[in-house]
Amino acid sequence: MKLEELFGRIIQELNKGNPVAIATIIGKEGSGPREIGASMVVTVDGERIGTIGGGELEAIIIRNALEAIEKGEPRKIKLALRRENIPSDAQPTGMLCGGVVEVFINVLKPQPRVVIIGAGHLGKPIAEIGNLLGFRTVIMDRSEELANPMRYPFAEQVFAGDFLSELEKIRLGPNDIAVIVYGEVETDYQSLKKILQYNPSRHVWVLCSRHRAKWMVERLREEGVDVEKHKFFIHMPAGLDIKSATPEEIAVSIWSEIICVLKNCEIPVKTLSIFKEA
Repeated sequence: MKLEELFGRIIQELNKGNPVAIATIIGKEGSGPREIGASMVVTVDGERIGTIGGGELEAIIIRNALEAIEKGEPRKIKLALRRENIPSDAQPTGMLCGGVVEVFINVLKPQPRVVIIGAGHLGKPIAEIGNLLGFRTVIMDRSEELANPMRYPFAEQVFAGDFLSELEKIRLGPNDIAVIVYGEVETDYQSLKKILQYNPSRHVWVLCSRHRAKWMVERLREEGVDVEKHKFFIHMPAGLDIKSATPEEIAVSIWSEIICVLKNCEIPVKTLSIFKEA
């Protein structure tokens, strides 16, 4: 496969919101099917694009690549292409080429996407901050006046209309999130339920009061939703308690929590100031 075709498939997968792994031979001792620098791509579905040797060698690499994709972390592995004198730090392959190869598996992640439900006075600063943070932005609202590309020139998609039906079609990737700030009780609830139904295991933030959050949880349970299964991914009321009041401050509060959750930071969040240490 030509290099441009390889890169083309990588871009295609990333544009679909899928991470990919690139496995490259970075070291070689003795005989082997490919030279240093040979690469292949492994998709999230386990599809192999290109080749670095075939057989059990590639089967082991694909398994490692899928694990790397799942964890989102690169790794380096050493593989023995012989059945005797296998180095202690190498995995056997059962092959008879005679050499040992070292393979680096890198993970490329798609640019994350935020789906914002509600294009009003709260949705706009949330979208603007998301754009500054490098998130692809999708805006949804019933109002064509609010969900207008002129108000969101940086957005990847601006949808005006029956967005509850649209939520049944949209697919959130592993790095994608949703923020619900529509502000109408039933619409917020139905939006949350749709996301949990069609995009499980994806983080979703809902701007609401604690009372409304508890009401939503009880209603989800009454309607047969396994809240325990989803509770790690549901964040409501959305945001960190920074005494925010204005739409812009609320947006900062929500994005502060989003960053904290996505980066697995310590809760409660601590100041970095040396003058505020305990």
